Amino acid sequence: MTAETLYGADDLTHLEGLEAVRKRPGMYIGSTDSRGINHLFTEIVDNSTDEGIAGNATRVVVTLHADGSVQVDDDGRGIPTGVHAKSGLSGVELVLTRLHAGGKFGGSGYKTSGGLHGVGASAVNALSHRFDVTVKRDGKVHQMSFAHGVPAVFDGPGPKAAFTHQTGLQITGRMKRGESTGTSIRYWYDARYFENGSSLDVESVRAKLRNTAFLVPGVTYVLRHAIEDTIGEETFHYPNGLADMVDFLAPAGDKAVSGTLIVNGTGTYQENAADQNGVMRSKVERQAEVEVALRWGTGYERAVECFTNTIRNVHGGTHRRGFDRAVVKALHDAISKTRGLLKPKEDMPTLDDVLEGMTAVVHVRIPEPQFTSQTKDELSTAGITKVIQGVVERYLKAWTEDRKTKMEAKVVLQKVVDASRVRLTQKQQKDAARRKTALEGASMPPKLVDCRATGVSRSELFLVEGDSALGCFTGDTMVAMAYGRPRSFADLVADWQFGITHYGYATTDTGRVVVAPLLEPRLTRYMAPLVRVTLDNGGEIRCTPDHLFRLLDGGYRRADELVINQSLMPLYRSPSIVDGGRPVWMNDRGIWALPKLDTEVETTMFGHLDAPGDGRSPVNHQVRSVEMLEEVADVYDLTVDGLHNFALETGVFVHNSARMARVSEYQALLPLRGKILNVQKASLGDTLRNAEIASIVQVLGAGTGRTFDLAAMRYGRVILMADADVDGSHIRTLLITLFAKYMRPVIEDGRLYAAMPPLHKVVTKGRNPETRFTFTQREMEQTVARLEKAGKQIVTPVPRFKGLGEMDADELWETTMNPATRSVRRITMDDVDAAETALELLMGEKVEPRRAWLVESSSRVDQSAIDL
Repeated sequence: MTAETLYGADDLTHLEGLEAVRKRPGMYIGSTDSRGINHLFTEIVDNSTDEGIAGNATRVVVTLHADGSVQVDDDGRGIPTGVHAKSGLSGVELVLTRLHAGGKFGGSGYKTSGGLHGVGASAVNALSHRFDVTVKRDGKVHQMSFAHGVPAVFDGPGPKAAFTHQTGLQITGRMKRGESTGTSIRYWYDARYFENGSSLDVESVRAKLRNTAFLVPGVTYVLRHAIEDTIGEETFHYPNGLADMVDFLAPAGDKAVSGTLIVNGTGTYQENAADQNGVMRSKVERQAEVEVALRWGTGYERAVECFTNTIRNVHGGTHRRGFDRAVVKALHDAISKTRGLLKPKEDMPTLDDVLEGMTAVVHVRIPEPQFTSQTKDELSTAGITKVIQGVVERYLKAWTEDRKTKMEAKVVLQKVVDASRVRLTQKQQKDAARRKTALEGASMPPKLVDCRATGVSRSELFLVEGDSALGCFTGDTMVAMAYGRPRSFADLVADWQFGITHYGYATTDTGRVVVAPLLEPRLTRYMAPLVRVTLDNGGEIRCTPDHLFRLLDGGYRRADELVINQSLMPLYRSPSIVDGGRPVWMNDRGIWALPKLDTEVETTMFGHLDAPGDGRSPVNHQVRSVEMLEEVADVYDLTVDGLHNFALETGVFVHNSARMARVSEYQALLPLRGKILNVQKASLGDTLRNAEIASIVQVLGAGTGRTFDLAAMRYGRVILMADADVDGSHIRTLLITLFAKYMRPVIEDGRLYAAMPPLHKVVTKGRNPETRFTFTQREMEQTVARLEKAGKQIVTPVPRFKGLGEMDADELWETTMNPATRSVRRITMDDVDAAETALELLMGEKVEPRRAWLVESSSRVDQSAIDL
């Protein structure tokens, strides 16, 4: 048998008086490191400051003695020395030995003060070896000493002198004629309550006195220190108050964009508070005084200091919240009313933009302030937010509209708008860098066609069914360069990685040849099947069968569907030397391809160029043969934004549809080979070993399952792009299931979409042909009937797209990728349920439900739509 642990009333502990402070000092002074020791000093000097705020003190002297003690003297009224009726103790002993005792609980002693809990001085007393207080009041000098908060009489100087416990305030003499009243406190803190190595930070003491001198211009603060064998004295007095503080806080070398604005005002708010009898009252009206100084500088740093009744609030609080709201709203209103500051569709600046380069001091004086802790790092009085917001907003509105200050205000507004533009540009650069470096150690899949520099929220990743939408060339295929010497795809990829951008040739919709940058040359597929196209000039091109060649009439045709003797869009270049420079004739006009060069350099760089007779009359290249090859090879691709085609060195123009249709700034492509693994039945290990799924997870960069982090995803939207057929529907279902099981937040946040490519292209005959895309057989028939009824002739047969690769760039852009005209569907959790049901029915282990469904659905099959 084990003895039962008893828990009774004798196990309860009641800490009386200051014993609680000594038991848990961190609860009362914030911490037990050097910050706690600094807080002891703050509590004492704040009491003297409260006398100055009340107009009863003009001088506070702080002395740091060589023995480690701290002494604070003021010329205020002195702590009351009379006997307190309820406790029977003198006022001095009451405030220094009892928690929650003092003159700052709503009585007539102080209108506003930093004290709230009545804990400060008594906590310092409790944590001190020795605590001496001298009060000059009513013509008498009163003295009293304490040992760890207990009244005592010491036999000699210093904390180690012998002492006997003795209560009562002693009168030790009379004040001299003309001598001012006041209080003097000297204490020796007990290091045993603090961590090893903790000590009073002299710089923090200096900063505290300086800040307080700024906030209370009528009081002079003196710091005397006799430490480390040196004796010094510093005086802090700033008659201009917060204006002087702003000048002090402004970064060195920061030139002012505006003058220092001084905002003063008052306001009322209501809160629940206890009256003098301790009865809680609701909607007690309070009066608040607001004092703010601010200015903008040319720099980027910001400094906004907040104070309540001279107490620094390191973490701000409700007054800072009101200030932030006021400056943002006032400047937003001013910017919207100032013509020419913002461009159309530009967003309003944020708080960070408004605060850039600002130096400000926010000081409020309120009765009985509420803080989040005894250290008073954050103001929590709720009503002050609206008060300071109203005062500051009214002032800034008048400043931006006043004729005398309007020009100064406009300079500030322009600075804020410029800061917003710089921030957005930097964000785009960071997002681009994050996209470029995410999972860089694991190396992105080579087939990823990433977007360039843009924000994550705008970027889109297209998961493209199959590689057919990315027709490509072998690495040794030569691309025509504007400077004359051709480069292979493999060389272009290497140059791009070193930051080199080459220029080549492209054709416009009218067939005019222009020079264009060749962007993002890249490896797109491993071991792809090939065809060889031979031209009448002897040139040979090895590419994927689905790659599109531009015809002489401006259309496009797949490589494996080219017809013998079919004419292709040609590129002819005829160089000549004119006044030392080289104009290059491109089909129908001459352009300057290079600056002036020496003849020897030209011969070296340009090599052989075609010469079409007179150099100006365009002729075409013709197809001599198209041969399917048994070999396979890695293939490459590149981008020409907007034009969708480029010239090969053989003198013909080609393009690749889906790749060319995208906007490379913010649209990325990831081709998927076939159908991915059915994750509904597979284990996690098998899922992540699947090459296509691993590529998706790697490119998104946000993890999987429980570790999936939506904020880390590299793209704002993911769009599933599959053919409008049964296989495409199956692929879409598998992908939806993948996201639902392992990346569900993408669906829940509404960031997964399915593209809806059309099935048919209906084109009318005539000089101004119309093109309509339809998505179902019924819609196509209805469209044809409607156009024929309107008297239009239809090009027949109406072509049916078998896949995305059959669309040319313009068709794919208009129907699937252009945000203004495309049709996409947001995937919801309802779609997830439907996908999981379909997978279970069509690919689950139970055969009978699948057989029954096939029999029931056979009557709905459109046999004309089946490719035989």
